[in-house]
Amino acid sequence: MYCQNLCLFAKLFLDNKSVFFDVTGFIYLLLVHTNPTTDEEQVIGFFSKEKMSWDNNNLACILVFPPWQHKGLGSLLIAVSYEISRREKIIGGPEKPISDLGKMSYIKYWSGEVARYLLGVGDMEKKKTKVVTLDEISAGTWICVEDCLMALKHMNVAVASARGKGDVQRVKIDKQQLREWMAASKTSLGPIIDPDGFVAGYGYRESSTDEDMGD
Repeated sequence: MYCQNLCLFAKLFLDNKSVFFDVTGFIYLLLVHTNPTTDEEQVIGFFSKEKMSWDNNNLACILVFPPWQHKGLGSLLIAVSYEISRREKIIGGPEKPISDLGKMSYIKYWSGEVARYLLGVGDMEKKKTKVVTLDEISAGTWICVEDCLMALKHMNVAVASARGKGDVQRVKIDKQQLREWMAASKTSLGPIIDPDGFVAGYGYRESSTDEDMGD
């Protein structure tokens, strides 16, 4: 009943939210704010995740309640969903199609993760060039290839393109331009979440049970 009520709340704000009665196939992860003065707890957002997804979806529905929006909490929840995917060793993404509002949040997250990954590749000071593939970017960020490509297109930081071996399309990305994009978009150079903040063993498929996953 609690999870059904969460879904009904989500339906108030998400046009494409339709299922609210069959919640047994999902895990619900709550974002809770604790008042430091009174210790009163308030649920301010959540996301749901299929217990078993054949499409490797790491998130089904996400909502931050309106009074708490525009504080970066959506990105926090998205980052948690990808950290769980990393622990489960599954490269995935959100259930699609994504709502227009959700797409904006995801493109921002994907772009930040891809940008941070690319800034860690090669040696800018020694003018070395490092070739990376979309598959390598995907493996390094745990974001599926098509979403990595969407992030690169969104950032628009390619300064040149050419054909590589085997007629493979290559693009050259300038790291300084990438840093300028991050500054202009107010994207942090540091990670969104601290993986060490998770309870030991949380999210590891081989050791997790329904109880461990918060049912």
